[in-house]
Amino acid sequence: MSKAVLDSSVIIALSSLGYLDHLKDVFEEIMVPQAVYEEICTKGRGLPGDRELRDLADREAIGIRNVRNRVLVNALLDPLSLGEAEALALAVEEEAECVVIDDRLARSRAKAMGLKVIGTLRILRLFLDAGLISKKNYEHWNFPVSHVWVKGFKVETAK
Repeated sequence: MSKAVLDSSVIIALSSLGYLDHLKDVFEEIMVPQAVYEEICTKGRGLPGDRELRDLADREAIGIRNVRNRVLVNALLDPLSLGEAEALALAVEEEAECVVIDDRLARSRAKAMGLKVIGTLRILRLFLDAGLISKKNYEHWNFPVSHVWVKGFKVETAK
């Protein structure tokens, strides 16, 4: 895969697992909208994802981008959060191969916009396929996770 845009839930989940740094091994370009960066590194300072995202941004392994199409962002704000709206708008602007997001409503909106959507579990599978994590680690996380919460985001399997 080449270009990916990330939302906060995926960054937080992968940081909690210690895997955020692996993203650079499966994507050529990784982008995070400014609103997501602020959500994690300003509002969430000191919480999972903060240090990891700052480090990858400082090393330019993840690009922090300002979204230019504010009209699209504003149209997406009801009912999405600012970070989710900016992630979808950035994916459109940058013609990203995929947007990586776990929120059900945001995923639905992204699909309706014709964007390819993947989530945290698919990222873990990409890591397994690339030999970045062991099968034991993957099997530990590849179970029905409808009961798992990551900093306020519920990760669910399709029903």
